[in-house]
This record gives sequence, C-alpha cells and structure tokens, in this order.
Amino acid sequence: MERGAQVGVGRTSTVYTYGTGAVVKVPFAEVPTHWAELEARSTAAVRTMGLPVPEVLGMVEIDDRPAIVFEHIDGVSLLQQMIDDPSSTETFAREFADVHRRIQRAGIPADVPDLVDRLCLKTQTVRQLTDEERAEACDTAMRLPRGAALLHGDFHPGNVLMSRSGPIVIDWFDATVGHPVADVVRSSILLSPPPKGIESLHLPGLPRPMMETVRSIYLETFSALLENAGDLLPSWRAVSAASRLSEGAEVDESELLAIWKERPQHVDLRVERLPGVESTYESM
Repeated sequence: MERGAQVGVGRTSTVYTYGTGAVVKVPFAEVPTHWAELEARSTAAVRTMGLPVPEVLGMVEIDDRPAIVFEHIDGVSLLQQMIDDPSSTETFAREFADVHRRIQRAGIPADVPDLVDRLCLKTQTVRQLTDEERAEACDTAMRLPRGAALLHGDFHPGNVLMSRSGPIVIDWFDATVGHPVADVVRSSILLSPPPKGIESLHLPGLPRPMMETVRSIYLETFSALLENAGDLLPSWRAVSAASRLSEGAEVDESELLAIWKERPQHVDLRVERLPGVESTYESM
C-alpha cells in the first residue's frame, strides 16, 4: 500500500494518509530505526489502560525504514482550536489539564520505560553541558523521588487531537513510568512563552498572552502537587530542562540553560518520595 497525502509533520517524523481510515507515521532518515517500534509498543500499552489513544494498526516499511500505522483521528489539535477560538482559551486550558490528570490517574501499563532511565539517557547527550554537568544531571534524576504514574513525556496542546468523541492524545514516544511531578514540570516548561520575537516550534501560532493564560490555568490545576515538591521543585526543573536540551527542539535555548544554571547546589535529595504525594495524587 502506498502512503497518501501529508497530514502532519513534527520534530522527528511526517504523517501521511494510508489507505482508508489510517495514517502512517514515517520517521525522518536521521531518527534511529528502533524508535518507531518503541513508540508503537508504548502507544499500544497505554491504550490498554482505557485512555484516549489512537489504535496501533501495525508496522510497515516506508523508504526501507520502520513506520507506524495508526487509526486516522478525524479532528484538529487542541492547539488549533485555541488559535481558531481565542475566546474559549480558558475552557480549552482546563480541558487540557483535565486530560493530563486522567493520564496520571490511569495506572501503570506494561512495556513502558522507566523515567529515570530515560532522563539519564537523554542528559548524557546534551552538548551544551560539560561532562561533569551531564553526570550531575543523571545523578540528580536518580536521587529525586521515584513515582508510579504514567507520564506522557511531551504533553502539550499540539499533541491532543479533538475528535467527535473527545480528546485523543498522540505522540507517546517519550512515555515513561515515574513521578507525576516530572511530567507536570515538563509540560510547564513546554507552555512557557519563548523570548519575544521567537515562535515556539511545538506551539506555532499561539499568541504569547494565550500561552501565558494556558500555563497559568495548567499550573493552578496541579498547584497542590507542585507545592508538595517543596525544595525539590528546582531540581525537577533543572533535570527536565537538561532533558529538553538534548532534543534540540528549541530555536532559543537560553531559557532552558538558565533553568539548569539556577539549579540548587545544596539540596538533600536522599528521599524516597515526596511527603504527602499519595494523598495529593488521590485528590487531584
């Protein structure tokens, strides 16, 4: 079967129509060949938890490389809805946060990697950090509290499609199991407006004031969880910023570097979990 028209393009792949009722996600030539299988496996595992995720229909070879066939979701992204209807930004922002809460409450699927392992793999490749800083980033990740929640790893409005049956969450390549604070911190960074004059690559077309509104409502939704992080929150932010730097996904990396440079130097990370995180998690 031949791929059809292009329907989307992201940081690592292009999506095309593929027959009737399906699309095929084709990684770029520079993407490691095993990434497609990893994403397909994680997506299928997450779907077994009853979450709104596209069905994985199989793997195929496109241009002599593995590609993933997904069911076709008929709908635009939540990002596009925000851009098309600015007056509903607050409503969309709350729906966005509610979807993330549902993900974190879903449980732990099989075949999803560990967060700390993923963070260490990523931070080892950050060219902007010294060897000592890369080692520090991994060590910090290993000593932060462990958790047992499903994390998307790249949750932003561009990765939520609004279908007739409700929101559908896509792009599960970075899915892991870990502490929920990690995913909220990651999303808060993704929702941060870039420096003036620079457009966000993952939120193209979203005006700065709207981005600030979405971020504010999102952080308010998870305020109890973040408050419980206490003195550890800057360390979570530093590790997340280092991980994001490894992806080379920002036009201007100054904000990420600033978060890393502002990391605390004398914080006791020798704890098993955040105080009260279980009760906070249940009440979200």
